Amino acid sequence: MSGILRHKTIVIGCIVLTTSWLVMSANAENKQGQNRQKKLTTVSQVESLAVKPTVKRSVKEPKPIFYPELTKRELKIQAALNADSGCDFSKTPLSEVIKSLADRHGITMLLLEDKLKEEGISIDEPVSLSVKGIALKNVLKLILKPIDLTYMVDRERLKITSRLHEEEIYQTRVYPVGDFGNTIEVYLELGSTISKHVSLGYYRVAFAYTPFYTPFQGGGGGSGFFQVISEPNPPELSLRPYVYDEKNGGTIVAVRLSESLVISQTYHAHNEIVELLTQLRRARALD
Repeated sequence: MSGILRHKTIVIGCIVLTTSWLVMSANAENKQGQNRQKKLTTVSQVESLAVKPTVKRSVKEPKPIFYPELTKRELKIQAALNADSGCDFSKTPLSEVIKSLADRHGITMLLLEDKLKEEGISIDEPVSLSVKGIALKNVLKLILKPIDLTYMVDRERLKITSRLHEEEIYQTRVYPVGDFGNTIEVYLELGSTISKHVSLGYYRVAFAYTPFYTPFQGGGGGSGFFQVISEPNPPELSLRPYVYDEKNGGTIVAVRLSESLVISQTYHAHNEIVELLTQLRRARALD
C-alpha cells in the first residue's frame, strides 16, 4: 500500500506542478500581450500627433475705428464718461462739484483755472443741478454748458476748460474707411457727409501747392476743405504743409494708398465722427 500511495502522491504532485506551470505561462503571455498593446497604443498616439498636429485657430480681432488707438488711461476715462451717474447740487462751488464727480468715478479731472479766468469764470461758480440715471458725459454737459465751459480728453487727462480753448485744440486721427470702397467718389461722399452732419471746429480754406489733389468745399461751421490724394507718388512739393488763410484749422484728407481719412479736428468733433461712421456701418449691415 505504501508503494501505491507513494505512486499516487508523485502523480498528483506532477499534475499540480504542470497546472502551476501552465497558469504561470498564461499569465506571462497575458502580461506580454498587455505590454505589446500599451506600446502599440503609445506608438499610435505619437503617429497620430505627427500626422494631425494641433491647429491653433487665430481669432480675427476687429479693426480699430481709428488710429492711434486709445491708451489704457484714455480707455478708463472713456468708460467713466459712459458710465451711469447723477448728482444733486444746490449752489455748490464748481471746484467742489468736479471733485465730487471725479472721486465718484475714480478718475482725475483737471480744472484749467487760467483758461476759465480768461473768460471771466471763477472756479467757485455756483452750480445747481439734480439728475440721476444718465451718463457722466451728459452730467458734465448739463453742468458746464450754461457757464460756457466744456470738457475734453487731452494727453490722457480729462480737462475742464472754456469752450473757446477746446475749439483751438486739434487732434489728428487716421480713420480706416476701405470697407466703404476705395474710389474718389466714396471719399468725396464721406467727406461731404462728415462736413454736413458733424459739428466741426473752426477751419479755413487750404490752398494746395500742386494740382494733384481733388478739392472738396465742405459745409459745417466754416468754409471747410477736403482733399483726395490720388497720385501713387506725388511730387515732393505736394507733401509740404498746406497754406491756410490767416490761421490754422481742421482738415480732412483722404489717403487712397492706405484707404483712410486723416482728420484733424477737436475732441468733440472726433467723437461725433466716430458715432457717424459707426451708424453708417450699422445701416449698411442691414442690407
